[in-house]
Amino acid sequence: MATVIFYNFILFGSTLFVWLSEKGKGNLERYFFLAVAFLLVFVPAAIRYDVGADYLSYLRIFESSWELESYKYKEPLFYFANWFYRSIDASSQWLFATFSFIFTVVAFKAYPRSQAWLLHFLLFSMLWFFSFNGIRQAIALSWCLLALFNFFDKRYVWFFILTIVGSAFHQSAWFITAAGMAALVPLGTHIKVRIAPLAFSGIIVLCYFAMSLVLIYMEQILSLVGSNYARYFESERHLSERDHGTGLGVLVKVLFSVYIIWNTKLFVEINKRYWLLIVLTFSYAVGVVLANSILIFGRMADTFIIAPVVAGFLLLRLPEKRIINRLVLGCFLVFLVFAFIKDGMGVETSYSNPKRNPYKTVFSG
Repeated sequence: MATVIFYNFILFGSTLFVWLSEKGKGNLERYFFLAVAFLLVFVPAAIRYDVGADYLSYLRIFESSWELESYKYKEPLFYFANWFYRSIDASSQWLFATFSFIFTVVAFKAYPRSQAWLLHFLLFSMLWFFSFNGIRQAIALSWCLLALFNFFDKRYVWFFILTIVGSAFHQSAWFITAAGMAALVPLGTHIKVRIAPLAFSGIIVLCYFAMSLVLIYMEQILSLVGSNYARYFESERHLSERDHGTGLGVLVKVLFSVYIIWNTKLFVEINKRYWLLIVLTFSYAVGVVLANSILIFGRMADTFIIAPVVAGFLLLRLPEKRIINRLVLGCFLVFLVFAFIKDGMGVETSYSNPKRNPYKTVFSG
């Protein structure tokens, strides 16, 4: 229970200080409150010890020259960080601290001047625990989050640069790059606001009711592009059916995503480049639906998880249906609170042990 309370203090305390940063009278106060919020989420992640399902895996990679070498070209920045600390004979804990710092500072860099507290809460309630496990992918996602806001501001070159930097930590960022390229393909407004929501919803339903057919085509596509994710189809452990949870969380995430998709017209009318957000939200929803049956597709959903984060943040900015939008967002935030509490309990499943409870640091014992 103490660990769960500690985790919730981190989430709500940091959100409070981000909110206070918007109320500051000048830049000095703003930066002070943001610094406190930054330290609240960064320090616990940096000094944790054997917390997170993949902690020992990253420790093994750090200690194994042979295993580390496989990342040299496919994820060079991840490789370089490991190589650097090994070369100066530093403790492996510096690696975890560095990765936590990069994830947090890049995420904070993406924060706008107004309503940053909402973006912060959405991001860290959905990604903070994930950054304990999928360390490389979490860093890539923070770069992609920053890239997404650059895309919205028509800074396309920066979008591609930032996603490429993210891919140097984890290859999943290439999917965001590809989505950005696809979003730049000129399509008629009628296709985006009329046909696309119907087509996207239909595909989500198809994925739910025709899982075996979808699996066949996805394996062929991933194998064709040479993605490492295709190897998961050969693993009985990863391709095993989901046998834990009630499925309520999946339902909430999908319904929220569908609501965003059905409001494509409102988003696109504000900013045509929000079309990329709709594409990413659709991809996220498909991943969530598939993950409800097959565990490995949780990784697909994680690849696009910045979509509901940004969508929730932008939902309050829509000029129409304000009351409904706030009600939908409020329900989603309540769900995230309970989901965060549950995740903080670190309940072990047949698939893995998240190793989040109890929370331990390098100074323990």
